[in-house]
Order: sequence, then structure tokens, then C-alpha cells
Amino acid sequence: MKASPSPLRAVQAFGAIARAGSVVGAAAELAVSPSALSHLTRQLERRLGVPLLARAGRGLKLTAEGEQLAAAVVPALASIADALRGFARRGTELRISTLSTFAMRWLIPRLSRFQAQHPDIEIFVSTSTRAVDLSQETFDCAIRFGRGEWPGIACDALYREELVPACNPQWLKTSGVRKIQDLRRAKLLHARARRQDWNRWLDARGVSGIDTNVGPVFETRDLAIQAAIAQMGIAIVDPRFIEAELAAGQLTLPFGQPLALQTGYWLVWRPGREGGRPLAAFRRWLVGEVRP
Repeated sequence: MKASPSPLRAVQAFGAIARAGSVVGAAAELAVSPSALSHLTRQLERRLGVPLLARAGRGLKLTAEGEQLAAAVVPALASIADALRGFARRGTELRISTLSTFAMRWLIPRLSRFQAQHPDIEIFVSTSTRAVDLSQETFDCAIRFGRGEWPGIACDALYREELVPACNPQWLKTSGVRKIQDLRRAKLLHARARRQDWNRWLDARGVSGIDTNVGPVFETRDLAIQAAIAQMGIAIVDPRFIEAELAAGQLTLPFGQPLALQTGYWLVWRPGREGGRPLAAFRRWLVGEVRP
């Protein structure tokens, strides 16, 4: 015996007719024939035992029972469609949480290359100074700074951070700074969350007697870099963050090789999520970007 059509298919057909106002319009929306929709609607009427549609000239109108059913069915079908579209977007969406300076100075200048390789993946980038909870928040991955010691988190090492003083070449000419000891009379620029960076670099060079508690303090290292470009003083930064400015001659490194730190940048995600295509593609691209 031939199986009867699914009542859900019949409800979908009726909802499309109620929304479109005609069988032909609903058929075009659902990409089926008008006769198939009419058949499904008659099946639903027989199942419910009431007429849902009535002829009105050359068209159709909803009966009182049809109006009542449409009021419940049409919003529900729209909600289901929205939910399904949301899942479809998630299959091509990548939500990234990262640190502000890393985003501005390293990630965003390179993201066009990822988009060129994967034009169908939609990227959402959010910046925060806190470590987002990947088990509770809607991010697919994050860029974190540290040693890679986060329990319950999978990670790829990107690179170890380095520190080096950087300044505007014109500022260097007029400041009188020629050797490290001359920093005693220079204006040191600081990022609020990285107040120890000057101490780390000076200690590694065996230099003492320089007061690192004075000088302008900025909310982010990106702002400290902008201040150095504007000849406000000399900043201590990761040289990867100023590659464009070094190439353009806006900044220079007066004291040679950077100091390598034990901390660095990591791509992190919840274990089990790495199989999703957007994250897998981003991981491959990101690791390729940081490899020499």
C-alpha cells in the first residue's frame, strides 16, 4: 500500500500557500509543482476534517479554520527556517577572539590572504584582553598570549615573542640617544599591561640605573607604537608588530637584535572542534603564515 504523505510536508505546503497567497507563488517558493501542493493541502484538510482554503474568483482565500491554522503555522515555519539558516551559516563562519594589538598589528594586515583562499568563509573578529571561555562563549578559536599551559584547551604555537626598542629615525637624530645608557635621558613609552617590558630588555642587556617608571603610558601597545611614530619617545615592542613601519622608514631599531622571551602567541580551541572546515582551514593558513 502506498504511504500517505508526511503531515509535516502537508503543513509546510499549507504554510507556503498562506504566506504567498496563491498556490502558484508557493510552488515557486518551494520549487515543486502547483498540483503537488494542492494534493498535499487536500491531504491536510482530510486529516483535520475541515476546509482550509476556499475559492475566491480566480484565486484562493483562507477559511476561518485556515486563518486559525495559518496564525500558528506560518510563524513556526519561519522560526524553523531561521534556525536552519543559522546552522548553515555556522558551517561557513569563523568566530575569532584575539588581543587588540595582535589583531591590529599582525592578524588583520594578513587576513586578506586567507579570504582570497577561502572566499566563502565569513570571519568575525573580536578583541579582548581577557581569556575567553571557549566552553561557554560562541567563539570557534582564540589567539592567546602565554606559555601554552591551559588545561582542557587544544593549541598550536604560533611564535615566541621578542622585545626591541623602536623609535622614529628623526626622533633618534634629535634625542641625543646613541647608546643604551643614553636612555636615562630619553622618554620611554609604555603599554599599560606591559609595564615590565623595558625592565626585561634592560636586565637582559645588563643595564641598570634607568628609571622605567616614568614616561607616557598607553592602553595598548598599538597606541605606544603610534606615539613612537609621532616622535613622542621610544617604545619597546615585538618587531613583528612594526614590520610595515620599519620597511617604510617610519621606525628604526637603534640597538640591534631583539630579546627572545619564553612567552608567545598561540591559536587555541576546544578539543573536538578542529574538524570543522572553517577552523581547519584557518589553522593551516595561520601556521603557514608564521613559518619562515
